Amino acid sequence: MCTVVVRVDPGAEWPVTVLALRDESPERPWDPPAAWWPDRDPTLRGVRDRSAGGAWLAASDRAGLAVVLNRSEPVAAPDGTWTTRGVLPLDAVADGVLPNDAARPTTRGFNLVRATAEGATVVTWDGTEVRTTPLGPGVHMVTHGEPDDPAAPRVDRWLGAFRAVDAPTGPPELGPFDELRAADAGDDTGDGWSGWFGLLAESAALPSDHPDAILRDAQEAEGHVATLSIVAAAIGPDRTVLQHARLTEPGRLDGSVELHRA
Repeated sequence: MCTVVVRVDPGAEWPVTVLALRDESPERPWDPPAAWWPDRDPTLRGVRDRSAGGAWLAASDRAGLAVVLNRSEPVAAPDGTWTTRGVLPLDAVADGVLPNDAARPTTRGFNLVRATAEGATVVTWDGTEVRTTPLGPGVHMVTHGEPDDPAAPRVDRWLGAFRAVDAPTGPPELGPFDELRAADAGDDTGDGWSGWFGLLAESAALPSDHPDAILRDAQEAEGHVATLSIVAAAIGPDRTVLQHARLTEPGRLDGSVELHRA
């Protein structure tokens, strides 16, 4: 179950900033952000799932960013087959197409965080209906349930803390792991991300299978799930900046990482 923190400030130079952590089976192969879909849109880049060909997160300078999170409700497929949720970020960013009720019967439950220079929304499919929740000005947190829902343990424990610290107002200058090292040492990197990464470093003190843990390595309903990577992003009117780090030890910050800028 992934975690996304979103700051929305419609009048700012960079109206939306995002911190996204991807939780997935460590056995499922994937690739870091790059232009993996040139036939569809040469400017489209994202974190590619090799198994199904879709994306956990997709972005472009023109169209902002989209990231998909699994929801917790079971959804039954009428014929026992499934459409990968990885098409959702690609459709949103490449074509401006968001999910609707007619397209959902063969898709498991999801939250799709959609961010552009105009703001951010969460499109939800819970097996009953597709609905859209606007994210107003301020800081929000999305996991496997409703946006900002205190019924989700991570949201209940950490949303207030993310709202209490200074939020990033522009692109990260350092990669996520360098931000984390600095925050853990009590240093301010000067790019506005130290507050959020400081909380992420603080959260790492929890056991990775604790219900409140943001960095996870646990047996969930869908099997073994661990935090595999971190994305820090800023969305402006004509540019989207991503910094991505792959955790070589899933669910842990004290291992090495592979850093990518996209």
